[in-house]
Amino acid sequence: MDVDVKKLPHVSSLGPFATYVLWAVTADGNANNLGSIEVKDGNGSLEATTPLAQFALIVSAEPHYAVTVPSRAIVLQNLAKDVKGKKFVITEFKERIDYASLEPQLKGKDDKTPLDLVQARYALAIAKGADAQRLAPKEYSMADALLNKAEAGQTDKSYTTRKSVPQLARDAVQAGEDARRVAVTALAAEQKEAAAARSARRSREQGREPKRLPRRKRPGRTRRRRRDQATLDARRAARADLVERLNRVLPTHDTERGIVAEISGVQFATGKATLNEQAREALARFAGIVGVYPTMKFRIEGHTDNTGSDAINRPLSLNRAGTVRDFLVAQGVPNSSIDMDGLGPDHPVASNDTVEGRARNRRVEIILTGDPVAGSP
Repeated sequence: MDVDVKKLPHVSSLGPFATYVLWAVTADGNANNLGSIEVKDGNGSLEATTPLAQFALIVSAEPHYAVTVPSRAIVLQNLAKDVKGKKFVITEFKERIDYASLEPQLKGKDDKTPLDLVQARYALAIAKGADAQRLAPKEYSMADALLNKAEAGQTDKSYTTRKSVPQLARDAVQAGEDARRVAVTALAAEQKEAAAARSARRSREQGREPKRLPRRKRPGRTRRRRRDQATLDARRAARADLVERLNRVLPTHDTERGIVAEISGVQFATGKATLNEQAREALARFAGIVGVYPTMKFRIEGHTDNTGSDAINRPLSLNRAGTVRDFLVAQGVPNSSIDMDGLGPDHPVASNDTVEGRARNRRVEIILTGDPVAGSP
């Protein structure tokens, strides 16, 4: 979809916000972040995709681009009269966040503070407000370190150091949002446990002995275990969210090897390693998503169909992997985090007996491992 917005007020005039975000909202009220809209002088645009079949569109003011829940500051929504196809009414959102208590970081449209840095400050403040220092110490520490590095780089005399600030800030934003989500899940587990303890205490005070839980499930002995489980659940949710976002730009699925994104075979001609325009555009968006995870590792595997000899197909598959690697490096993905291999025709995903099958087998797979995709699917 192509989205154009006009005559929007400066985002900081609406509250503690630094950007506008486009959301696709499903019939049950779940909102999916489709991307941040860069607005200048009130006007902006965004190209976005979604796998959803039915959805409404809204634009909201947000403190940073990586939010996973919309704020209460909704500035635009699509009108029913412009909808083609089946119409449905969304009565409420499943979840929203009120940022009224968040201290504004932008002092108006004339504030010269880089927006990337402003968004990082907001992300850390939100995570801190969610008690992430206690409930998600690992995630919060990473976000805090990234923000401090970005703040120091902003005042450094070296141009090379200052040039790294936007990416550091974006890394801090994503890490801060990850910390917030882990903290929210862990807090919910704590509250559930506390409610169970209060119920048991009331039963004892009223002279009724509560049903004894099996020894291994007593609340006093399982508090740490439940917190660890809540953290694991939050990380699995973050992993699933990453898969969903990547799947909007490249076919992506979760496997035991890691998260696998595929540049489909139709984007490579027989005997060629050149990416077509559609593949380059998708890879650019892919790089923008994964670029905020500094510890992520990539293995790029090139594949061919069985047309031609093995002596030709092996180098060709390696060249295809190298083409993808070079493009990602040019988009800012560290070369040191990428490994690659050319596997020729040995791992087909479709029959080589048909034109369609051979096109499917001419592909490159990108396998993502490391935080935040560590662990089993």
